[in-house]
Amino acid sequence: SNGRLEALNSRVRLISHRAHGFHSADALIAMVYLCCAGIQIALPHR
Repeated sequence: SNGRLEALNSRVRLISHRAHGFHSADALIAMVYLCCAGIQIALPHR
């Protein structure tokens, strides 16, 4: 079924809506990878 694809499409639309649009397609793609790929980014320590 299309369940997984529809879920991913919904997440991409949510990301785009939350950001009120992006300046380029590369910025949108980077944000989708960041939010959906499970990438862990270590925050800098002081």
